[in-house]
Amino acid sequence: MRKKSLISSLYMFLAAALISFLVPAPSAKAITPDEYVQLGFGFFPHYGLNTYTGTDGGDGDPQNFPSTLFAPTDFDANQWVAAAKDAGMDYVIAVAKHRYGWAAWDSAYTTYDIATSSAPNLDVVKAISDACALYGLKFAIYFNADDRYHFPNGVSGNSTYTQFAENELGELLTNYGDVAAIWFDHASAITNNQAAQLETYVKSIQPNTLVFFHDDTKASMSDVHITELVNGDPPVGNDTPWEEAWRYYADYWSFHNNEGPVSPWNSATYDANKVHYYNKRYASFAVSVPPGPNGKISDAGIQLLHDIGQIVRWKQTDDRSPLITYTGNWTDQSNSNYFKSTDRNSGETGASAEYTFTGTGIRLITKKNSNLGIFDIYLDGTKVATYDSYAASADFDVTAYETTSLTNMTHTIKMVVTGTKNPNSSGYNVNLDLFEYSVNPPAQPSDTIVDDTNAGITYTGAWNHISRSTSYDGTISYSSTLNDAAEYTFTGTGVKLYTQKGVAGGKFDIYLDGVLQTTFDSYAASQQNKVLAYSNQALTAGTHTIKMVVKHTKNANSNNYYAHLDYISYH
Repeated sequence: MRKKSLISSLYMFLAAALISFLVPAPSAKAITPDEYVQLGFGFFPHYGLNTYTGTDGGDGDPQNFPSTLFAPTDFDANQWVAAAKDAGMDYVIAVAKHRYGWAAWDSAYTTYDIATSSAPNLDVVKAISDACALYGLKFAIYFNADDRYHFPNGVSGNSTYTQFAENELGELLTNYGDVAAIWFDHASAITNNQAAQLETYVKSIQPNTLVFFHDDTKASMSDVHITELVNGDPPVGNDTPWEEAWRYYADYWSFHNNEGPVSPWNSATYDANKVHYYNKRYASFAVSVPPGPNGKISDAGIQLLHDIGQIVRWKQTDDRSPLITYTGNWTDQSNSNYFKSTDRNSGETGASAEYTFTGTGIRLITKKNSNLGIFDIYLDGTKVATYDSYAASADFDVTAYETTSLTNMTHTIKMVVTGTKNPNSSGYNVNLDLFEYSVNPPAQPSDTIVDDTNAGITYTGAWNHISRSTSYDGTISYSSTLNDAAEYTFTGTGVKLYTQKGVAGGKFDIYLDGVLQTTFDSYAASQQNKVLAYSNQALTAGTHTIKMVVKHTKNANSNNYYAHLDYISYH
């Protein structure tokens, strides 16, 4: 087996420096702190060595927890990320290294990592990154700023630790594609100078990667303010990019002898209301529904995430957004009772605020008071309401108009000052605080299913077509011969390809319109049926061709090279 000891760290440091010059750095797709918060709802699956220790993340001496304890029997990151997508989440934070110091990838800088575990050929970080790419979610990385295994006497002010952390971060930032953010937990363990050095290093590799420090004393250094639910909520009117993190299970962030969320978190309605609560305080909400020791989320967790996704969710567009078009004279106002502490106000007859959005629902949020007037509301050019903003006393965060029955397409909402008022009001002005538009549950297009036996699929090579009760429509096709292919042409805007995984699964390439999209590894420790291997739901309307090609290569744990086609769906 390769590697590696801290005694040879100088060699490794020099090698890493050389590699940094030779390996092109990935080009991260830019995401601002505001855009990160606007994602709104994220998945934070705590999974790693402490899934198997029976202790909390920082409890006990990690020297007593050998790497071999990590022993998943049915690991499936696609299951996690598919469930996150089903819940309406837009990003995933992968726990690469917790406080124990155990690395969930094969690191060249330590033997305390997945390569010395009971699943040495698994790369948890890559599996999550690949699943995020498959399902279209942003990918972020959790990296604990403490390290009790390699530095049991502490890391504060330790330059050797800082270099060690940079080396591991270098691997994470160069081997796993675009990283939206690095989440430094327990950042109080390092000094401000160390934090600044690590942030500089992260941005030297991926300049657009956000850097978060979970430590209030380093809040000014953090691109997004990080806190846990128990540490308090962002204030009403908060205008600082913020992320609230929490767990749905009682005992710990990771699996800890529990199979399902604890009350009240086992209520999808309660959870969906929490998402909205934090989003209205300009905070995203990231939650852990932890996979168990088998490497999969329990049925209870999967069901909860699905149920959350069936509840209408709202995203916020502030009155200062450039997406809102104003005509006439509007005055900017500040008050901590408003969303992000701002609103806009006008009393000019005919002045308007117009917002175009895509979704199935819209809300217009305003203020009522004793000196406010009346405005009209138009939807897609048709007047749908007239709203009287008068009230005997100030009332903030008032929904002036709401609908959730729109066709899932582009719509325009417009408010127009009428220059009229309630007889009891002392003024004609009206307020716009924000718009909220609904983004889920999304309207699902009707898919056409193409079974592996469909005459429209062109097979080349030595494919076998067999009956199997666990496959779609009771059939599946497979081959292990290099360059054997299955190809299907369709007309639509989205396509998915389904396969199976198992102990004899090999690797195959998937092409779309002649361009390689991904290489899929169909090995799994146990049989998995109707597995999504590829999805693209944002195609240009027209005719496309999807093709899978047998590579005749395999995961080291697999006992054969089989590639299976179960079915294709498109719309």
